[in-house]
Amino acid sequence: MLAVLCHGRYEPLKAGVHGAALGIAAVCTAYNFAAWVARHQRHSWINATLYGALTAWEYHHVRHHLDCRVLLTGDQTDDQRVA
Repeated sequence: MLAVLCHGRYEPLKAGVHGAALGIAAVCTAYNFAAWVARHQRHSWINATLYGALTAWEYHHVRHHLDCRVLLTGDQTDDQRVA
């Protein structure tokens, strides 16, 4: 398995990737909601709703990755912790 996928490793990097997706989803939500307000087209409302759900999902992932950072104590190295 890739080391980056292990729980507790590279959590700030994972949070950053999900943070980027969160930002894109938030912009898409705002754009589609504004389009729905301006034109009242059903597909714009559906898109805004789906992107809003994606925004909430990505926010959950960012919080998860920031909350599960592992702090090493003592002389234990990252390789020893994984083994």
